Amino acid sequence: MSSSRYVKTAAGHAEIQSKSLALSRPVRNLLLVINDSQPGTFWLQQIRGLADSDLNALLEAGLIVEVAGSAGAPAAPRPARKPEPAADEGPDTVPSAFDPQGGDAAASLLQDTLQAIGEASYSALYDTLTAQAKGQLGLVKGYRFALEVERAAGPTELQTLARRFTQGLRDDHGMAAVRQFLDALRAAG
Repeated sequence: MSSSRYVKTAAGHAEIQSKSLALSRPVRNLLLVINDSQPGTFWLQQIRGLADSDLNALLEAGLIVEVAGSAGAPAAPRPARKPEPAADEGPDTVPSAFDPQGGDAAASLLQDTLQAIGEASYSALYDTLTAQAKGQLGLVKGYRFALEVERAAGPTELQTLARRFTQGLRDDHGMAAVRQFLDALRAAG
């Protein structure tokens, strides 16, 4: 079962915000990071102290659901990453501000992305940012960014994070990564 891929339900998102259920710390961490970018076994191995029964508990509680047709699906290839910055090179997530400067060829794509961010529903933006961040930033940085997404107080803050994320993608991975984010955002909403 854990070779399948999973996504959070609306109840799962609500539980992350409210913390109303008595979930152990490892299970709560699993709920926070799980998405359909990797199979369930991957996520179970990433968090110490988890077993298949913990994944089943989240399923039975209705906090996650299996993605249709995901059993045994191969993981999407990860794009090449820039080397990690030195400790004195600044923050290790995404830029603190959006800088729209770019080449003429990229300007249209950036404008389309900004427009899609502005028009996206809260849930589409939330889901896309969470899934894309982990894939593009790696597990640790993606987890930190997912926490920033969780702390966003509303659509305006989430859109600001999405703009910063777009800038980070452009700077770290190039315009192909921005295109991938835009395509995922459009597909989600």
